[in-house]
Amino acid sequence: MELTERQKAIIVGAILGDSNLEKRWKNPRLRFAHSVIQKEYVLWKYRELQSIASKEPRCVKEAYWKNGKVYESWQFGTRALLELMYYWNIFCSTGIKIIPTSISHILIHPLSLAVWLMDDGYKRNDCNAFRLNTDAFSFAEQQLLQSALDKNFGIQSKLHKKGKYWNIYIPETSVFQFVELVREYIIPSMKYKIALAPVTTGVLVRSGTKIAPNFDAITR
Repeated sequence: MELTERQKAIIVGAILGDSNLEKRWKNPRLRFAHSVIQKEYVLWKYRELQSIASKEPRCVKEAYWKNGKVYESWQFGTRALLELMYYWNIFCSTGIKIIPTSISHILIHPLSLAVWLMDDGYKRNDCNAFRLNTDAFSFAEQQLLQSALDKNFGIQSKLHKKGKYWNIYIPETSVFQFVELVREYIIPSMKYKIALAPVTTGVLVRSGTKIAPNFDAITR
């Protein structure tokens, strides 16, 4: 089973976001789970990764251990595949999800950015700025992600503290550029995540923007 370039880009974005690799057998598999209101997003992921999926998505009811309340989510997983060992070795070699020092060579397609945003990002209510929920990663790992965003896409970001956790903040001066990169990959039910408020001062675009190569390999 050989993964397509499009599938590879989706997998990278999903791992940076909400999805998890697990290795109960010789080879790892990737699991996807989203709330019931994101059913269309789960079905989109399944269609994109159907060639490596084990079963169709299903609605799962689970009790939260802290309060006993039952929550519903849509879930599916891939088969345990040798082709996923590459991602296990670079993202999960320590037993927990990490950001490898080579991330700038891995996070190279705007489709990965789009999946990352759809998985684990949102627009602030008070301004045209994005926040990526990178709380689970260390400060140094988030700096690696910042460097990859700048080097490969020309996206400048900051690290903001939210409570006791740091996460990546995309200011308004880079948000418009970010949206132009991911717009064609955002599915209809997720368009609200890139619905920017009108501005009257014009769009600031930094000169010398770097765009990732070979986009045509993953577009449709």
